Amino acid sequence: MTTEQHNTESIETQDLGATPTATPSRRAWRKSQIVDSDKPLYKQVWLLAFWPLLEQLLSSLVGLVDIHLAGHLSTDLKPSTNGISAASYFTWLMGMLQGAIGVGATALIARAVGAKHKREAHAALGQAITLAVIAGIIMGAFFYIAAPFLGQISGLSGKALELSTMYLRYTAAVAPFMCILFIGGACLRGAGDFKTASTIMLAVNAVNIIISFTLVRAPEPIGQLAVRGIAIGTVIAWIVGAILMLAFLFKQSQGIKLHAHRLRIHGSMIKRILRVGIPSLAENLIFWMGNFIVLIIITRFNTGDNDVIGAHIIAIRLLSFSFLPGIAFSLAAATMTGQHLGAKNIPLAKKSAWACWAYGTAIMTSAGILFLLFPESLVSLISSEKAYIDLAAPVLFVAGWGQLTFSTTLVLSGAMRGAGDTRTPMFINFLCIYLVRLPLAWFMAYNYNGSLTLIWLASYIELVVRSVTFLTIFLSGKWTKTKV
Repeated sequence: MTTEQHNTESIETQDLGATPTATPSRRAWRKSQIVDSDKPLYKQVWLLAFWPLLEQLLSSLVGLVDIHLAGHLSTDLKPSTNGISAASYFTWLMGMLQGAIGVGATALIARAVGAKHKREAHAALGQAITLAVIAGIIMGAFFYIAAPFLGQISGLSGKALELSTMYLRYTAAVAPFMCILFIGGACLRGAGDFKTASTIMLAVNAVNIIISFTLVRAPEPIGQLAVRGIAIGTVIAWIVGAILMLAFLFKQSQGIKLHAHRLRIHGSMIKRILRVGIPSLAENLIFWMGNFIVLIIITRFNTGDNDVIGAHIIAIRLLSFSFLPGIAFSLAAATMTGQHLGAKNIPLAKKSAWACWAYGTAIMTSAGILFLLFPESLVSLISSEKAYIDLAAPVLFVAGWGQLTFSTTLVLSGAMRGAGDTRTPMFINFLCIYLVRLPLAWFMAYNYNGSLTLIWLASYIELVVRSVTFLTIFLSGKWTKTKV
């Protein structure tokens, strides 16, 4: 029996303040994983944020490519765009559901790495991958069966409903692979290994783009598969990504490593992951449902005009390029605060979070300026349809003003989650979305003939309220006392 196996049961009860004897292998592990406090803070932040930023940019490019391909098909142009646009809402939900496990694993692994507890980090990794498989099977079965109904409640009918159902069922069939890929990446980031996680995702997104383009644009019999080709590209990319992720985790020589015996269900570690992750799951559901209700409001007050769904999603896809830096620096803040709190260095945890906020805000605000100056040109990059340009361009103009508040919400909430405080973001999001955003969106739609632009304005008014709330609670410092 190896030392790794011998300590399977005891590691979860170790005192996080204990310092194990530093063997050469542990020193190498520690050096490769823990945030390097010897580097200037701005270098630490950028080293952690660069890779997820690059990854997020390519991920959003994949989404844009899918919409672009659907929007430029020679036949069924609008049904294809509307169908994929609606289905993307539910693939987004799939990602948010599995992300809750990733949040729990990230927090535990970051704390374990900061406290120099190698085996505890390995235990959390193994249980997170086991939960990924279980969650993937459950989610996949649900979304495969419910796909037609989900399209209907999105306001789709006819060809658009058929295409949405087909696309969602393809992605649901490989949900376990998606969960392994994304949760494995979250575990690596918790350990500070952003480069590997992002490199794998870069490969996944490259595969997605190449295969989707080939299956849609190439001549028959290989190509001309239309929306089916876009779906197959996503499926193959997720499978390739999961294989790469598992291969790396099993063969890792430094840093966190996946051991087969760690995959056996272990109640106490799963309980710890879920204790942190379940509030994040609730938060994700709250956030997604709020946005989905906004979509229902839009379709309710624009009956018979399915183009508004496509324009709404096109605007979201374009907007994603502005909040990608916020997500990247949010991930960096989560890792840095978690590891510094694990090392009992509260002042540095706070300072790191503020540094991430400053950089994320600067980049997001710069991106917002592009939305203010060139909204029509940006929409035309995805679709040449005048209906989409007329509907989505004003929305982008409104979105351009909200980047400061959005970055504050993203980065500070990420720092709290990295510390293990997932309950506070959950409650803030619930109160702001359901007491501010949705009533305002309904008011705008009811009084202004379902105006898409004013409904988006309601969302950004709510973001102002939410960002001020996050800022106030973050300044109180209570998040630094969270136990995981």
